[in-house]
Amino acid sequence: MAGLALSVSPGFVLLAAAVYFLGGAGALAAMGAAALAHELGHLAAMFLTGAAVRGLRVTGCGLVIDYGGDLTRREEMGVVAAGPLAGLFFAALCFLTDIPFLIYTGAIALLAAMFNLLPALPMDGGRLALYMLEGVMSEHAAAMVLRVTGTLCALGVFATGLYIRSLSAAAVGIWLGVLANFPDMG
Repeated sequence: MAGLALSVSPGFVLLAAAVYFLGGAGALAAMGAAALAHELGHLAAMFLTGAAVRGLRVTGCGLVIDYGGDLTRREEMGVVAAGPLAGLFFAALCFLTDIPFLIYTGAIALLAAMFNLLPALPMDGGRLALYMLEGVMSEHAAAMVLRVTGTLCALGVFATGLYIRSLSAAAVGIWLGVLANFPDMG
């Protein structure tokens, strides 16, 4: 761990406070467990591909692992996809129990994995879509397509939040819209 850069953004503090405010300590613990499973998936894929972890940033999007190495496009996509896949596997394991907190944690992990797969940057789904789009169009055009799809996803999440009368879901839609249009803010 020596030489590993670690930074925590104010956005993370706001995210953790919002989760605690909206759901309490149980929601914060469940979200933390789901995030840990997700990130362990990324780390396992990095280990398998020989990628080197350079640093960790804790942001308003959660944990971001900075890594390097001579990875192929397919390996990069595998590293990106491994996080949501690990989250889905973790959710399935949680659902196999009769423990209410683990079932709740599984639901959080399932929602987080599905949300993370939306085609919006800087989410993993957006990164996967970017890799695929860059294979058929310019980097600039791919980024513009993702800006539009990210904004549409954000509008969908926001509208769903309004429809189900969930202030927290509507707020997530606004947050996703900001990230889709200003991905460096995460």
